[in-house]
Amino acid sequence: MESMGRLLGGVAHDFANIVTLISGYSEILLLRIGDLDPSRPELEEIRKAANRGARLTSQLLGYTRGQVPQLKALDLNEIITGMERMLHPIIGEHVEFGTILDPALRQVIADAGQMEQVLMNLILNARDALPTGGRIAVETANCELGAMGNGDGLRPGAYSTISVRDTGRGIDAQSLDRIFEPFFTTKPEGKGTGLGLNIALNIVKEAGGTIRVSSAPGAGAVFTVYLPCAPVSAQASEAPAMRVPSPCGSETILLVEDDDGVRRLLSTLLSRRGFRVLDAGSPQEALDLFAARGSEVDLVLTDMVMPGMNGRELVTHLQAIRPELKVVYMSGYTNDMLVSTGALRPGMAFLQKPLRPDPLAAKIRETLDSPALQLDPR
Repeated sequence: MESMGRLLGGVAHDFANIVTLISGYSEILLLRIGDLDPSRPELEEIRKAANRGARLTSQLLGYTRGQVPQLKALDLNEIITGMERMLHPIIGEHVEFGTILDPALRQVIADAGQMEQVLMNLILNARDALPTGGRIAVETANCELGAMGNGDGLRPGAYSTISVRDTGRGIDAQSLDRIFEPFFTTKPEGKGTGLGLNIALNIVKEAGGTIRVSSAPGAGAVFTVYLPCAPVSAQASEAPAMRVPSPCGSETILLVEDDDGVRRLLSTLLSRRGFRVLDAGSPQEALDLFAARGSEVDLVLTDMVMPGMNGRELVTHLQAIRPELKVVYMSGYTNDMLVSTGALRPGMAFLQKPLRPDPLAAKIRETLDSPALQLDPR
């Protein structure tokens, strides 16, 4: 499992760079054309596809426990609707799929990528119960739980629920008692790991909820996810806000990135925001460039994992010359992989790939404006 986690981390890293390129160049083109340009709808679709790719990367990182959950108020109906196009080919033509979504569903506090992962696991489990066809229905609803009858530890209060129903063969009582155990599966050998439902339950429990199951042989199955409703104040904070000007500046940034395509894109994005960019394709090239023009550099933006020297080691050399130098790190590798190798430590300004233009510029502006010296923690 550890080896599989490292494999997924590597896949996520490479995929993050690809998604960064697609997302970044689509953003550049959308800014270049007008709202009535006939090519705008196609570019919007490309950007949406890149966003779906970013969410998939988030799911890969979640499987490796390499990403800190990004908790915010979520509309579960939007999560389900956003996944429908992806779900149909996965489920197969032999299974009928439908949704019944409560338009008044209350929001919950959770990570969007993790909720997609939970839903995907439950739907794939339902699909596997329908080898010869049948129906899967996903429903959402609001509910109130009282003080009694909550034997699985749920507190009384308001909950939003997602129910995944299937018309499959059902689950016997003995298997039902073990359904969430890790590595327990009723599928034939080679058809399942027994981890999907366990991962889903753990994610939901971390969000303060649980998953309940109702089934019997020959009667299909219903898996219902319970998630506490978000406070009204949190939901209000997610209301659409007026678009604010994108962060920009005139400072000089030393960009260190070994992927040629990503380096060119980031240089373009930063230059369009007014920054001066000195770019290097390797740590050694960055050291040589800094030796010649280090007095001009206000901030270093560096990839974490590069051949010969990682980003933190590079910054150690640079800050030995200029201790006050500010730094932003970036990587497509998982956080825990970087921590385990000593490359990433608490207190570092860090961006998880795939990168998007506004968050990138915002992190750089925030770091430049920080009054505290950002010395590399040792």
